[in-house]
Amino acid sequence: MSDTIHLIGGGTVGRRIADRLDVRGDSVLIVERDDERARTLERRGYRVHRGDGTDVSTLDEAGVADADVVVVATGNDDSNLLAAQLVRSRFDPDSVIARVNRRGNADPFEELGIETVSRSDATARMLDSHMESPAMTRWMESLGDRGDVQEVAVTNPDLVGSTIAELDERLPEQVLIVMVGDEVDAHLPDRDGTVELGEHVTLVGSRTAVREAIEVLGDDDRPTETPSRD
Repeated sequence: MSDTIHLIGGGTVGRRIADRLDVRGDSVLIVERDDERARTLERRGYRVHRGDGTDVSTLDEAGVADADVVVVATGNDDSNLLAAQLVRSRFDPDSVIARVNRRGNADPFEELGIETVSRSDATARMLDSHMESPAMTRWMESLGDRGDVQEVAVTNPDLVGSTIAELDERLPEQVLIVMVGDEVDAHLPDRDGTVELGEHVTLVGSRTAVREAIEVLGDDDRPTETPSRD
């Protein structure tokens, strides 16, 4: 159940995003105009399309039309806005997420329906997390090495109508269902609540266990069995 994700901008932030996505099993392609950066990314094993992410022909050649998610992550807000606008208007992927380097520049993105992540806000949240819940924050920072967090849709018909408690019994020990629903109606799980076809659940656990759980939740080609324990 991996996604096809295109990253526009392969600098420090783009590389870190790509590293996490790659470990998670997503298909990643990076659009980068700087040749030295592009070579570095290729040496790290990434697929790279050389070109300007604010140019519609570059985006077309890079196959943005086939992307599920596009992340615009350059260090220039004007470039990010133009690239995100082109992606949204010309290709309309499921999700467009843009890095905003100065929080005051977020309004034009949001007016276009583009989700933004502000560097200052993200830093503030991380500092607060380190003070309030240091153990969880450290664990979250280690995602990709030891743990994983994934939101997945339940598409296995054998699980439709199961309660969260019953679903939990079908998953590996080192996985927790921590949220039910998508970004519009996400809520904490009710163990007696039933699961509908296509309903989203958010999983937290070890990398191996989360991947096993994803297979169980999305595998509609075989009867579900209790997976092997980690």
